[in-house]
Amino acid sequence: MKRRHLLLLGLVVLAGSYLIAGGILDPTSDPDEPERLDRDQLVQPAENDSYIWPYTSRDRSTDERTLAINLLIHGSDERVRQALEDQAELEWETLDSDDEDVPEGSEHPEDPTRWDDAHGSTRYTYFDTEPHGGEGVWVAERYQLHAGTYLGSRQHVRAYTTEHDDWTAIQVHQEYFDFFRLRHSVTDIQDARTTLEGEFLEAPYVEAVSREYHGTHRGWNDGWLSVIELAILGPLVTSGLVWVLGSIGGEKTKGLVRGTRHLLGWIYLNSRGFVLAGALVAIVLGVRSAGLAVEAAVPWITPQAFVVVLYPVLAVGLPVTAFVLTQPLERASRFLRLQRVASWLGEPLEPQAAFGFTVVGLTVGFVLDVVAIGITALPLELLLHRSGLIVALGLLAAGTARSDAEGAVLSTIGLLGWVVGLVMPLLGYL
Repeated sequence: MKRRHLLLLGLVVLAGSYLIAGGILDPTSDPDEPERLDRDQLVQPAENDSYIWPYTSRDRSTDERTLAINLLIHGSDERVRQALEDQAELEWETLDSDDEDVPEGSEHPEDPTRWDDAHGSTRYTYFDTEPHGGEGVWVAERYQLHAGTYLGSRQHVRAYTTEHDDWTAIQVHQEYFDFFRLRHSVTDIQDARTTLEGEFLEAPYVEAVSREYHGTHRGWNDGWLSVIELAILGPLVTSGLVWVLGSIGGEKTKGLVRGTRHLLGWIYLNSRGFVLAGALVAIVLGVRSAGLAVEAAVPWITPQAFVVVLYPVLAVGLPVTAFVLTQPLERASRFLRLQRVASWLGEPLEPQAAFGFTVVGLTVGFVLDVVAIGITALPLELLLHRSGLIVALGLLAAGTARSDAEGAVLSTIGLLGWVVGLVMPLLGYL
């Protein structure tokens, strides 16, 4: 690929990624007064009970809609929360151990998910309490729970209740802490609903588990609402990969040997590129691992305090690493000692190779980071934003590897793109 083509491609991907990612979730102004909703926008979970808007919102307006309410639990507020937080403390009628109705294999039930108190941004939903003599009102969540780690991935619950009704509306989703946004990013709500729903299937304190279709297809939902009905009294039941190698003929063996020699030669000439890619992967994974380790070691300190230390390692450490490992020693000015050490790692990289190894290293780092904490899918805007960061760092590395004015322009564009990518989430454009 020619250098000008590389620059053009980088600029197109960089600009396109940021514009699309930032345009999907543009910040909007807060409404002056809470919005009032019509009855046809609401759902009534039980006859003669209050109506609820089946979504959550950043503010008291449907314009700020975020995620769909995806689970409903019938029961008093206290019993619902206890069923989520501490099922072992629920009091139920106990069956004799020789009761014929004890299901086979229930002597050793699986441990339920441990839900702990959580803190997160406030989200609102709308209740119409007119059936109880009240009126329409926007309310914030009554409480939040989570299962997992703050700086890793977790299941996050927001629970909404009214003083008139014996049911709790639940919004549950999966999210992970995004060090580039400095907050959590939602990755799924349907599997999260299924996981929470599964906690109640065949539980002794549950009367029924079902799903109701309400057409809530926005807010990441599939139109369905899981419904759990807690029982007043219920019985407590005590309960290698094989690889096949084919034979290789003589000519194929010779070709394999020649190919291996060329491959080893290419690896030797680009040894610094492999170090560069590995270093980028190590920084991304190291920040995540350090965050999880300190969160577990000192739980009495808020995790946000660790982010203040770890975020600069990503924001500054990644471009500095690319700069040090791609700039030829004869051009060295800053980081001179580091670049002397880098010169021992192999020959300087060509601009195209610097771009390629940087892109591959940062991509692998991002992928392993989310996979390691159990995330298998990301929203489109996050993928585009990460693509922009990857291309920006690749352009910085490619420009640094050159010793001319065009290289300075290329690295400046890459650095500017990196800074823009970091600032966008902080300003709310993601």
